[in-house]
Order: sequence, then structure tokens, then C-alpha cells
Amino acid sequence: MAHSLRDQLLKAGLVTTEQLEKANQPKPAPSRQAPPRDKAPRRDNRPVPTVEKPQRTENKAPRPTPKEKSDLEQFYAARAKTEREEREQAEQRQREIAARRKQTREQVAALINANVKNVDDADIRYNFVVGDNIKYLYVTEAQQQALAAGELAIIFLGGKRCLIPLDIAQQILALDPEKLIVINSPEPEESSEAPAPAA
Repeated sequence: MAHSLRDQLLKAGLVTTEQLEKANQPKPAPSRQAPPRDKAPRRDNRPVPTVEKPQRTENKAPRPTPKEKSDLEQFYAARAKTEREEREQAEQRQREIAARRKQTREQVAALINANVKNVDDADIRYNFVVGDNIKYLYVTEAQQQALAAGELAIIFLGGKRCLIPLDIAQQILALDPEKLIVINSPEPEESSEAPAPAA
């Protein structure tokens, strides 16, 4: 069967007669050589000495030094830093302003609560104007006269209308000039005597 396979390969042109003759020659017997020293089996428990391989040195190109930023890049970086610092400063100012406003509101509320003169069972309706609106507050007769004389002021705290003494109203205006306070300033009465005509 081997000859038939050989003949078929020859007929198909896959092999030549020289290749067939070479394949039919007997192979030489392997020679008995001592195994290499580093692969020889060890009969004792001593560690196998390792042979250090010489390290290959590759010709690597030196690392390029980082490029210096161009003038345009430096300009944009400086501008971004300046804008960030300005933004942080503006935010800090806003926080400080908000903290001062909160502190001022707390001081104003404390002054109003400590000096409020409202009477719960007052029955006289006192009308006053705020902008284009007419508001009212129930007061006693003494409070009505004090309001007319400008000795009491009306201030708003949490949507509630409160009566406070004039000096407290002036302290609040000093703390918060934007606070809405209604103060009646009486006009001086004109004297009944008419001035003498000039001669």
C-alpha cells in the first residue's frame, strides 16, 4: 500500500523521485551526547546555578524634553488663571455680603421683637400708605396720637405690621437703610398771624 501511495504522489506531481529516494534512506541513529550542564538532572538538592544572560542594550532615542508652551498657550493659561481667581473673589464677596445681610436681618428682628408696642385688643383702625397701597393697623387711642405726632413708627417683620418707638426705627434705618419703615412726620403749624406787609 505504501508503494501505491508513492506512485499516486508521483503521478499527481506532488513529489519527485529524488524526494522519494531521500525519504527511503535510513535515518542516522541519534548520538548519545551528554545533556547540557544547565539542563542535566540533579541528583542532590543543591540549587541549579543560573547563567546570567547579557542584557541587550537597545539604542533608544532620548526622551524628548517637554516642549515649552507657546506664547499663545501661555497667554490662555494666564487668562484662565486670572478669570478663575476673579470668579473666586467675586463668589467670596457675594458670600460675605450675604453673611452681612443675614446678620443685619437678625439684628433688626431682635430690635423689633424687643421693642414692639402692638396691643392685641386694640380697636382703632389706623390707615397708612405704602407706595400705592393703603394698609392698616389696629392701635389704641394713645398709639394713634403717638403715630400722628411721629413718636411711633410702623415696620414690617415677617408680614406682620409692628409699632416701634421712633429712636428704635432710626437705629434700624442706620443698620439697614433699605428697610421699609413708615414714620409720620408732622408738619409745623403755621402761625395765625399774617406777616406785616412791607411799606
